Parts: sequence; C-alpha cells; structure tokens
Amino acid sequence: MKKIVFICRGNILRSPMARAIYNSMASDGSVAFSYGTNVEKQKHEGKTILDCLDELGPGLMSVFITMEKHGMDIRGDICEQLEPEYLKDAFKIIVMTEKEDIPEWLHKYDYDYWKIPNPEIVTDEVAEQEFYLLKDKIDNLIVDLDFK
Repeated sequence: MKKIVFICRGNILRSPMARAIYNSMASDGSVAFSYGTNVEKQKHEGKTILDCLDELGPGLMSVFITMEKHGMDIRGDICEQLEPEYLKDAFKIIVMTEKEDIPEWLHKYDYDYWKIPNPEIVTDEVAEQEFYLLKDKIDNLIVDLDFK
C-alpha cells in the first residue's frame, strides 16, 4: 500500500480536501492522509472540521457543500498536527502550506510543493475553484504514481 500525505497549515481546508479527493479517485490501494503544520498553534488539534465552523465562518460551509456535491464529506475529519512519525513509510508527501509555515525538520524529507493559496474568503465559487485545482493536481499525481 502506498501512503500519500497531504500537508497544509490548519488541516481544515486544503489537505482534507486533497485527502478526500485522492481517496475517492485512487484505485491502486493507496491511501492518503492529511495533517497541518499549525494545528496546535491555531488550537484546532483534535477538533472536527465541523467544530471549526463558528471560528472560520460561513465560508467553511461552502467547502462542505462543494465536497458533498462531489460525493465526499469532510465535516467529521479530525484536525491533526503534523508530527515526524506521521511521515514514516510515506510514499509521497505533498506540502501545500505557505513556505513560512513549513517546519525546519520537514526539509529533510523529500516532498513536492504545490502552490495552492489558502483563500482568505471562501465563497461557493472559491470552494469550487479550490476543488477543481486540487482535483487536477491529484489527477496528474495519480498518473505519475501509476508509473512508479
């Protein structure tokens, strides 16, 4: 089994979306996981993404609606702080957090960096754009992984 790890800042938007999209598309038995680099700092550790709705506002509901429209539900995903042991046996690591939020220790790992901005304001349109941006990148990732 190939272990794919997606990393963003808060483990609320980009990496959970990527994990859900990847797991819905992968047909080779590989499994994706998602973590955040600043989850503890943002005080989200152990919370579900739905628990963050009050803090993050209605834009998060747009993400839920977009994901559900595509047959995925991330509301119950638990926000997890990235730890080195989570990268053990990772076949592929994808980092999407802003470069200043990449911990120094992570640089010793071989990872791909996807420049996917964390939207300041999430609307239905922005959530849909984020979904398709991730889906396109994951389509390419799956093709690449099939050749490895």
